[in-house]
Order: sequence, then C-alpha cells, then structure tokens
Amino acid sequence: MRATLLIVGLFITSLLSAQNNSTIGFQLHGFLPTGELKRESSEIWGGGFGMEGAFQINESPVYLGGVFDFTRYGSKVRKGFHSSALPDVRYRHHNEMSRLLSLVRIKPETLSRLMPYADFNFGFSYVYTRARIFDREFDEVVDEFFELDDFLFTYGFGGGLEYIISESVSLDLHFRKTYSNRGSYLTPNTIQYDPDNENYQLDIQQSRFNSITFGFGVKLLLREM
Repeated sequence: MRATLLIVGLFITSLLSAQNNSTIGFQLHGFLPTGELKRESSEIWGGGFGMEGAFQINESPVYLGGVFDFTRYGSKVRKGFHSSALPDVRYRHHNEMSRLLSLVRIKPETLSRLMPYADFNFGFSYVYTRARIFDREFDEVVDEFFELDDFLFTYGFGGGLEYIISESVSLDLHFRKTYSNRGSYLTPNTIQYDPDNENYQLDIQQSRFNSITFGFGVKLLLREM
C-alpha cells in the first residue's frame, strides 16, 4: 500500500512540474527469467505490452513518472473430458504478471535526434495463474478464476534510446532488469491433470521473480505542456 501511494505521489508531482520534453508512450516487450527464477523455472518466457509516462522536472535531465505493463509468460490448454460435471470442455491456464512501477529517468539533452536515457524503478508485481473453462460446443466461457496469485515488491534499472521522428513522435528501444522478493507462482510444467482424481495437481514454485524485459515502443512528445 505504501509503495502504491508513493508511486501515485511521484506521478502527481511529476505532472505538476512537467516541462515540454515530457513523453507518454505505448510499448511491446519480451520477457526472460534471470537469476533464481531462471534456475528454478528456465522454461518460462513470454511477452506483453505496457504504457509509461515520463515528465521532465524543471527543464533538468531528470524525469519522473510511472510504468504499467502486462506480461504473459506461459499458458497450457487441455481439451476433452475432465469430470462428470465437465464432460467436454477446453480448460486453459494463463500464467501472467502485471506491474506498476515508479520511474526515475535521467535523459540529458543531445544535439541529434538520438536521446539515450537511464531508468530506475520500484513498485510491485502481481504474479498470478488464471484458469478459464470453455464450453467446446458453443465456445463460451463457463467459468473463470485464479488458481494462485501473489504480490511482490519489485525494483530495478534499465535504459533505452529514443529516436525523434518529428516534433510530436519518437521511436523507442528499451530494456529493464528487475528484482523482487520471494513469491509463489506456477508455470505450464507445474500444472498437471490427474485423471484418477479428475482434478489438476499444482506444483507451486517459490523463488525471487527476477527478469529482463526488452522491446520497442512509440512515444508522444508533450510539447504543449
């Protein structure tokens, strides 16, 4: 809760102090595990999308803002008979993560269209496995629920390179390396159907959810602020 309030406070402060090099953007990214997460669950990988706002403070090279992103790092589906109550269904598990991170960016002015920057982040990640059950005859969702979820404190650093296309648009290449405290999660390999008991066996994993995300995006330059 404190982390959320601090992120919101930074976002409001940055909006009030924003100068004309501020940006908002949309990004696509890839996801790879690192460290303990890679050792424990090397099979997971994925991708997703996100949004960010970075607001220049008092014409300095310092920007404050926030990042919200979504990642799917694996899914698993089983079709057919599950039980007498679910005789012919498609049972799909999605392993996903949402993050809300504060953003402190150092981006000095340059004399070219290329603008490198360095980022520092902290906030939290919501890591969860979501189950959806579809009626195969009508292809409709008949049930949806969370098998497992966990909130993790998250921090990290990153960087990127913006290329200014025009007065209002830039392209962006970026990466972000994040660390977290130890949390509980599932992967596609740890979800197995048991036909004898007619249910799923969940082998819950425990490790730090450390990762690298990398990708590209488009940003709007807020020249009128």
